[in-house]
Order: sequence, then C-alpha cells, then structure tokens
Amino acid sequence: MERRKDNKGKILNKGESQRKDGTYMYRYYDVCKNRKTVYAPTLNELRRKEKEINRDIMDGIYTSESTVNQMFERYLEQNVNIKPRTKFKYKIEYERWISETWIGKSKINKLVKSDIVLFYKELSARGLSNGTIKCIHKYLNGVFEMAYDDDIIRKNFVKKCIDPYKKANHRNALTKKETDIFLTACENNKNGHNYLLGFKLMLLTGLRVGEMSGLTWKDIDLKNRIITVDHQFILGDEKSRTAYHIDVTKTSNGKRKVPMSDDVYELLRELKETTYFDSLKFGSCVDGYKGFVLHTRSGLPILTARFNEYAHRIVNEYNSSHDEKLPNITCHICRHTFCTRMAELNINPNALIKIVGHSSYKTTENIYISVEDDFVNEEFFRVMRGVS
Repeated sequence: MERRKDNKGKILNKGESQRKDGTYMYRYYDVCKNRKTVYAPTLNELRRKEKEINRDIMDGIYTSESTVNQMFERYLEQNVNIKPRTKFKYKIEYERWISETWIGKSKINKLVKSDIVLFYKELSARGLSNGTIKCIHKYLNGVFEMAYDDDIIRKNFVKKCIDPYKKANHRNALTKKETDIFLTACENNKNGHNYLLGFKLMLLTGLRVGEMSGLTWKDIDLKNRIITVDHQFILGDEKSRTAYHIDVTKTSNGKRKVPMSDDVYELLRELKETTYFDSLKFGSCVDGYKGFVLHTRSGLPILTARFNEYAHRIVNEYNSSHDEKLPNITCHICRHTFCTRMAELNINPNALIKIVGHSSYKTTENIYISVEDDFVNEEFFRVMRGVS
C-alpha cells in the first residue's frame, strides 16, 4: 500500500495529512479516547507537536483546554477544607489580581515557569508588595498543584517562583514621638472619639483590628485584668461582601489571654462606666455576639476601613500644617508599634509571642519589630557605662 505524501513528495506518517491551503494536520486520540486535531504551517513543526502529544499520552497527561481562570473555579469547588466565607474572600482577591490578566486567561497546559516569573515581576513593577504577591502565589500554586495531581501538567513549576518575594516588605513602627503626636492630633479632633479609643487599644495591647473590633464586654475581665481573645470581627461571606460576621481567630495561636496594663485597665474601666448599656440597648447582635466594647450608634462593631480612613484623615490634616510629617498610619502599624515597644522594654520573647498570638518569635522579630536609632544609642551607652 502506497504511503500518503505531501505536495513536496515527503511521506506522511499515520494521522498526518496536508490540507488544500498547504497547512499540515495531525489527528489523534487522547488518553480519554477523545478525537483531537492539531495544525502547523510546516511538517517539521507538526512533528514537533506530535512528539509532545505522544509523550503526554505515554505519560498519561491529559490534554486540557482549560484556562487558569477555569481551573481556579474547579480548585475552589473541589477544596472542601476551605470555609465558604474564605472561598468568597479568595474569589474576590483572585478576580482583583489575576482574573483579567494574561496569566488568568491562558490555557494552563501552555504556560511555562518563565511565564509565572515574568508575571510576578510585572506585579512587583506595578508596586504590589511582597505580601500581596505571596497572596497571589497562594492561589496560583494551589491551581497548578491540582492540575499536576490531575495529570494535566507534568509538574508544578509555580512552587519556586515565589522565592524572590518571600521576604516581607518591612513596615516601620511608629516612634514614641510619632505615637504621641498622632494620639494628640486624634484627641484634638472633635469627631471620632471611638476611633481614638480603638487606636489606643491596638497600640497598648497589640490586638489585630478584627480582634479589637470584635471584643465584647464578656471578653473583658477587669477584676483579673485580662482580655480574652478567641474570635474576630470580619466583613463579607459567600453571599455578600458587606455581611457582618464573627469568625475564629486568624490562627490557632490567636486564641489567647492578653494582660491589661494600667493604661488599658483605666481606659476600659471608664469606657464600661460610660458606654456599657449603650452597647446593649439596641439589641444589635452579630452571629450571637453582642455588647461590643467599641461600637457604632446602633451597637454594631466598627469596620476596619473606618479606622484606617480616620487615621488617614488625621495624618493628612496634621501634615498639611506641619513641616515634620507623620508617616502613613494604619491599624496594622499599631500592632508593629506595640511589638517594638515591648522589645525595647526587654520583654521575654516567649511572653511576647503569647501576647500577640504568634507561633514563633521569628515571625515577631522579622516582621513586627523595628527598634529606633535613639533606643539603640541609649542601649549602647548604657552597656558601655556598665563596662567602664
């Protein structure tokens, strides 16, 4: 039987053919017994594609036309370990950072490691922090790991692409002077007394903003001077971005007992005397929790965004009339500041990680502590005086 040839007289292999316009075509069955066809302008290029296809078939790799976006949807659907509220959050963040990008729209089996490396570089060039890129990586790594387990790709090459971005962007804590200036500016502001109290609590306890917003009077033990942290206030769920909820702490180590300093004790004691009944009279309840320590006029917890907006306004107003500027201040900066002040006071590291709810001192030290130059100088001369 005479073998089929192309218009140049070259013998074609089984499944190969040439179309009237001169392009080449290869038909085959994938591992799922589905009929597939690929095209190429030259015979050499067609056979290169054939080689890759046959290699995948021999190794049991499925031919998938799914994009990264489609695979992410499957990733969320099949992952039973992710809570519905968390899935909703993941979906929002994925849509924000990945969905409309060329990576999100690409077929997953057509991407290579250098594509992911380039994508992360593009994100960094746009000004995204290492923390945000690590968040994006978490979603892509999960998708590609699933694709690898499903034999759609040969290996998960995304894993190592995050290495250059593992070091967290350092957030500088407020200096003592900046803290005093900020709190004084808040006190001089006629509006936002609850916001001032919230920032004081975060600066003096190291609580995360969600933990502080979710505090109820049942969590406050003034007699033993203990704050019980076993939940946090969050916004949004799988049905709505604006739904109020009480959730578990960020990590298992987040459940803790935080001791009150004298300043915190006085602040909470006075607050209970003046606002305790106000927090309950409206009957506002979030997932069974009521009597929030800091609350709106209707008795509901105060949103994180409102605290940050307040701080931004205070800083802008102050900087507009002073030569010595305040830095950008957020709720999370307060946590950094608390850790730094505690380190400067030589608190035992094991005690500090218990207070802030970390699993190891390495996290606290590498990310949350940034001692001031003045403190370094004071410590140096204190030691030197002891030596002389």
